[in-house]
Amino acid sequence: MNRPGLILSVFLFFATTSVTFAQDSLLTSLARNNVTTFTKQAGTFSGSGWEKILKQATVSNDVLIGEDHFTNEIPYFTSAIASRIKFENFFCEIDPFTAEILQGKIKSLSQVELQRYADTYGNAFSFYAFAPEFELLKQLSKSNTTIRGTDQILLIGDRIICNELQQTTRNKEAKELYKLIADSSKLYFDNFLKDQRKPFYLLTDDFAKNIDRLSLLKLSTQETKIIDALKLSARIYKSQSHEMRVQLMKNQLMKVYSSWYGKRNLFKYGANHLTKGESLLDVYDIGNLISNINDADFKSSLHIMILGISGSQASPFEGFPAENIDPNSSVLKILKPITKIADGEQWYCFDLLPLRKELNEGRLKITNIKMQRIIKGYDLLVIIPKVTAGRFIKKQ
Repeated sequence: MNRPGLILSVFLFFATTSVTFAQDSLLTSLARNNVTTFTKQAGTFSGSGWEKILKQATVSNDVLIGEDHFTNEIPYFTSAIASRIKFENFFCEIDPFTAEILQGKIKSLSQVELQRYADTYGNAFSFYAFAPEFELLKQLSKSNTTIRGTDQILLIGDRIICNELQQTTRNKEAKELYKLIADSSKLYFDNFLKDQRKPFYLLTDDFAKNIDRLSLLKLSTQETKIIDALKLSARIYKSQSHEMRVQLMKNQLMKVYSSWYGKRNLFKYGANHLTKGESLLDVYDIGNLISNINDADFKSSLHIMILGISGSQASPFEGFPAENIDPNSSVLKILKPITKIADGEQWYCFDLLPLRKELNEGRLKITNIKMQRIIKGYDLLVIIPKVTAGRFIKKQ
């Protein structure tokens, strides 16, 4: 490169870097001017940040908590909100059939029987295989909140669902097939835990063959619905289509629209799903749908993003080691101009509306698309200084 070209390149580098630093500085300044803190206490929280969250949640029919999974603190936070505000529906990241099964077990079984059931089938509870998450379901069930799932059936969820169908079906051949699927699911999962190169039963040709056999039988409407859901779940996993999964979640949400519209609803999903606009994964997700429904009704939903910046989170599989929070992970690295303010043991609540106003009016320049989507998509950002790995409900 010739000397003038080199000088120009150096100039552009420093000019661009200066602009980036200036915008990061402005972002940090705005965040510092719009933050409140709160502290964790026995069973609840205290502080101006907590009061701000409750105030905004109280005037919103729909409260959406976009989380980072597998910790103890976030279900604790959700539980504390549900202790102060009565919700009629709780939407979560499991399938609708498992949600109904779990709520039924919670309401009908004794504590000893429920623990025995969890010891047997707990791995198939998805995120609610963890003790604090399951306690949240028990709390909500006790307050007569309806648990509603919208997700596809978990890779190992065929076991819990087919176990229930085995007990309720009136078709003898179907009963045998349900037992075969449930037993095979357990066997394949046990093998997977020993060797992660082994497949889940839901993804095998044998599973597909048995589901096709079930499809040919005379079954109840509910059984047919579940078999179709199992087929679609296997298809989503095999194709690894995030778009199809989100389509399913929105479809299942709208199928029960009349049961939740106009009522007070609590949503708890991964943070990717609950932005008001385009999601962090480049699709329009549940958060966008709920925001639009509220907007069409001249209301607004409250969208809270919550995550820890240090500590550890559990593995989704029992017996696997917990992992330390990576400060250089995609989202935490992006949020660094905001989260670097957090210090000490307090929890931080950042009001993102003033940041959104500056961004929309062009005074705050942000080139990172995900940061834009977070600021435009969430109303509050809650930062936990240190999180701990979730503990499985199943007794060791």
